[in-house]
This record gives sequence, structure tokens and C-alpha cells, in this order.
Amino acid sequence: MTDRVAFLSDLIGRPYRIGATGPDSFDCYGLARHIQAALYDVPMPELPFVAATTRQQAEAMLNHAERQKWREIPEHEAQDGNLVLMGNVAGRDFHLGTYVVAGTAGVVLHIRETVGVVADDLQSLRAIGFNYLRCFTRIRDANRDQA
Repeated sequence: MTDRVAFLSDLIGRPYRIGATGPDSFDCYGLARHIQAALYDVPMPELPFVAATTRQQAEAMLNHAERQKWREIPEHEAQDGNLVLMGNVAGRDFHLGTYVVAGTAGVVLHIRETVGVVADDLQSLRAIGFNYLRCFTRIRDANRDQA
């Protein structure tokens, strides 16, 4: 548990750079992919780099074959390792984070362009304008889980 907390703490503040997959800087998909691989042994594919807008990045994520490996769940069922798709509809800003549970409380690790990697609870995400939150859990792969 200590190694896990140290890993997550070390990510806080790492800078945002569109298209970055870490470990020194990330975009939102790159950060989620990094966390999924390191903590949950879940491989997420590289996505084609889309530099134009976060909306286009979100569309690339939603239309990618990887999306079929995740099932939407109610927010109150969010568990450690789930993905959270966030949207500020008015600002046309769409975003991805990973729900992590450290101790007894869950937070979403995500990245903001201006401050880098941060941890916010779901209520805080709403307060900063992400009024569209959707949680996703990985569909279990029986072949992979038996290995």
C-alpha cells in the first residue's frame, strides 16, 4: 500500500502536455493509461494523437475499440481503478481520469492544463465545471484473469 501511495503522490503536479504519455508529462488519456498499467495491470492501447481539441480526443477515445472493454456504471458504484469520463458541456471540454481509492475516500486522478496532475473528488469536479460525469468499469476478460 505504501508503494501505491508513493506512486500516486509522485504523479501529483506532473505537467500537462497534449499527446504526452509520461512519465515526465501527460495528457489525460496518457495519465489514465499510465495508471491503469502500473496499478491495475490493465493494458490500454495507444491512441492516435489528436492535437486539435479535447473534444476530438474524447471522440477518439469513445470510438476506439478499447471502449468496448469498459461498461458504464452508476456513479455510486465507482470503485478503485474505474475510469471517469468528464465533460464541461458549456465549455465543450471533455476529459478522462482514473478513480482511485486511497484509504476510505475515492478521488479522481486527472490532469489540468494549468496545474498538472491533481486529485479531486466527484463533488469538486462538478464545482470546477465538469457537470457531465460517467464512470466505467473494465469488463473482465476470463482468459486474461485466469492467467
